[in-house]
Amino acid sequence: MEEPEKTSSVSKRRMAWILGTLFAIAIVMGPGPGIYLVNPDPDESVARLILGMPVVYAWTAFWFFCQAVVVVLAYRKLWKEDE
Repeated sequence: MEEPEKTSSVSKRRMAWILGTLFAIAIVMGPGPGIYLVNPDPDESVARLILGMPVVYAWTAFWFFCQAVVVVLAYRKLWKEDE
């Protein structure tokens, strides 16, 4: 009987580590230094667009979406009590 609990604990710990790492990457890549990868040159007269949005906004929105997905997964798989 102890084996399934141990495996569950190990898999939850691994999932928590993976989700934490992904969240940290999303924090850095979104509004942090990662935005300089897509920030247009100030000398450009026309902004680059992705799906009608300026690329800087699309970049930040994508990484915010990644953060939201990590939070929802953590809630559903890690923070919620087993029923």
